[in-house]
Amino acid sequence: MKKLFFLAGLVALFSCDRPKPIKSKGGIEYKGRFKGLFAQYVNIAIDTLEVHSPDNNDSTCIGRPIDSLNALLFPAEIAQHHSSENPELFAIYKFMIDSARVGLLTRTPSEYEPSSVKLFFFDRRKDSLTSHIELGEIWGDAGDFLKKTSWLFRDTSSKHLQALIEEFQGHDNSVDNPQDTTTEKRYLYTLIDFTKNGLDTVFIDEEQLPKKYSPLLSQRTQR
Repeated sequence: MKKLFFLAGLVALFSCDRPKPIKSKGGIEYKGRFKGLFAQYVNIAIDTLEVHSPDNNDSTCIGRPIDSLNALLFPAEIAQHHSSENPELFAIYKFMIDSARVGLLTRTPSEYEPSSVKLFFFDRRKDSLTSHIELGEIWGDAGDFLKKTSWLFRDTSSKHLQALIEEFQGHDNSVDNPQDTTTEKRYLYTLIDFTKNGLDTVFIDEEQLPKKYSPLLSQRTQR
């Protein structure tokens, strides 16, 4: 069974306020084909943002169902699962990544239900969604389980937007052998830099990253 939970933390804005319009470099309000999609996201400024998958008991803004027309702007393999009767795409937050790109935090389809929280990159120069990365997910099946939590933040030196991604992976051995009550568990951490040229994996490990970013991890909203 899959359990969902999403909570965006450590930002001043949590309510589903009306988002501000995206503007072009000249300060003119954007009027392109993504205008209707942008209007469905809550506009925020990124300082530090915790991202993980939502739960039915979550009382925060977990996203608005995206209408079927604007859902077609997403990659086909994602959009094909969405319909107005059974929405699988939910607009959460919109924010500037750098001068050329806008981030769209979106809850999307997963194996069983819309539990995958992804960050989509809108390139203002190409007027297109160019890529995406999964930041939050939780699932369990046949003894295997995974919980992915991420923290978005600005690097103090480069001012680049970065993401620390934590993956908690495990397997309940009793599913295969009722006599074995042990559970295998592992934490894996990845540091991503959202440079202007794309996504740069800075570091992947199990020990050094959680030590370096322990102040950030200690403020997690859910465990």
